[in-house]
Amino acid sequence: MDRTDTRENIQTLQALLGLTHPPPSDPDAQDAVLVAVDFENAPQIIQDVSLKNVNSQIGFAILDTKDLSTSSIADISTYSFATGTSNYCQKVSRRFIFGESINEEKKYILEKIQAIIPDSRSVILIGHDIIWDLRALSHLNPRFQKYRYLDTQHIASQVLPLKDQNKNYALHRLLTYFNCPFYKLHCAGNDANFTLRLLLLLATFSVQNETLSTYQKEIVAKLHNISYALLPPPKLCPHDIALARKQRRVERKRQARFQDPDTIERVRAERARKKEEATRKLVLKPDAVPPRS
Repeated sequence: MDRTDTRENIQTLQALLGLTHPPPSDPDAQDAVLVAVDFENAPQIIQDVSLKNVNSQIGFAILDTKDLSTSSIADISTYSFATGTSNYCQKVSRRFIFGESINEEKKYILEKIQAIIPDSRSVILIGHDIIWDLRALSHLNPRFQKYRYLDTQHIASQVLPLKDQNKNYALHRLLTYFNCPFYKLHCAGNDANFTLRLLLLLATFSVQNETLSTYQKEIVAKLHNISYALLPPPKLCPHDIALARKQRRVERKRQARFQDPDTIERVRAERARKKEEATRKLVLKPDAVPPRS
């Protein structure tokens, strides 16, 4: 699909999701797998495809369009891959909110990507300003050059009635426009998931004035459920835990300022008792003999 043929891309997108009949030139439209892809540090990946000395991220978010018609619950599967230093990979893992990030060498990353992207199906790549992502993906494996693609940034510029003279179609701005939940952008796995959510919202927006069948209205409802699905809670890192403990101590001290002396002594005695019990449990094992009094 060429970016210049935007109207055809919008019609193809609608057909992929079952919102219109597939055009005759695209008979496999309803057998498609949508694969959103996002890279962090794509230019460095292109320069060093071995990934040995590159702090980089690769994110994928996958939706099987068959699930929209055959399953009552359709969902996005999201993956994050990271390469580089240990500190960098740990940072990626903490920021990735849809599971655990995979930190491997290039060989194993390509094997895992091969496993999650079905070569026997019609694969459509999705990206937000996707050109750099396509270049990096093709450098990793020329196989990806054969796939068609859709660019959510370009589709949004044609579908949405934004009047901003700067034509700011940044991912966070478009997600905000649709009130779509998001956080921790610029993590490849997260960005891929949110890009796919945005694509679904653009598709439903493009048919809001169309006369839809009952089946198509059900598809629209499913797409909304996927796009507005609740996000996982943030992961707690050691810094967050330490900060929470400090905040609790500060809050206890603040409350103590408004307590009478008897209450303060009672609270201190209760804390001392709990501390003593905890210490006794650590010192005395189940088979230990208590000391004589």
